[in-house]
Amino acid sequence: MDDTHTHDPYDLSRIISQGWRLYRFNFLAIASAVLLVSVPVNAALSVIPPYFISGQGAYDAWIIRLLSAAKLLVFNGLIAMAVARIIDASSKGATITGSAALRHALSRMGAALSLGPILALFAIGLLLLMLVPRLGEAVYYAIFIFYFFAVSLRNCSGMAAIDYSRALFKQQFGQVFWCQFVFFLFSAVFTAGMLPILLVFPRIPAVAIAFNAILDLFLAYPFTMSTLFFLELDANDGVDRC
Repeated sequence: MDDTHTHDPYDLSRIISQGWRLYRFNFLAIASAVLLVSVPVNAALSVIPPYFISGQGAYDAWIIRLLSAAKLLVFNGLIAMAVARIIDASSKGATITGSAALRHALSRMGAALSLGPILALFAIGLLLLMLVPRLGEAVYYAIFIFYFFAVSLRNCSGMAAIDYSRALFKQQFGQVFWCQFVFFLFSAVFTAGMLPILLVFPRIPAVAIAFNAILDLFLAYPFTMSTLFFLELDANDGVDRC
């Protein structure tokens, strides 16, 4: 299945279709990695009532934004690194289990979080962007996801990982941002389509945990497309590695 390095990396239709093929082919591994993170994390968050249950007042709304920014930055980053490991192996004709991919992601989490102050500033930026629905997630996905891929797949850490992901963006910033934004739209549209389902279920933690697990499973598809995109940009643009 090693066909990730032989095409125009900006061919969106091909990346979408090939990403879907890789996602389906590796679904069991991806699902196990995603659920091993999603279920415990969302179960832990469910004990904080404003996160899943109330959220009506201004105080509750800010708690929701803060927890969402932290979850987006840390735990979705962990899922992204595990998915990237699975897709990278699959694109080379190898296979890896979800638990092995997650162990790899956990082993790289220290490197991913090594830029504590910078990540904290980024989390604050996400918090402010979340005042506009979905904007924080879009910026995170379009730009910062490459940072986690660099940490996971290129053994980068700290500023080296930021410089590496920034170098990929600098090749064709407009095209790269547009492609990443399109990948994010898959998640946004799916989430919007799922939200009405919540209206027919009671607002209890069990429902929210299951709902978020489904969303995280689908989010792995945009992560799959972005991993494929990352690998192709790396191969075609000849960016110096860490």
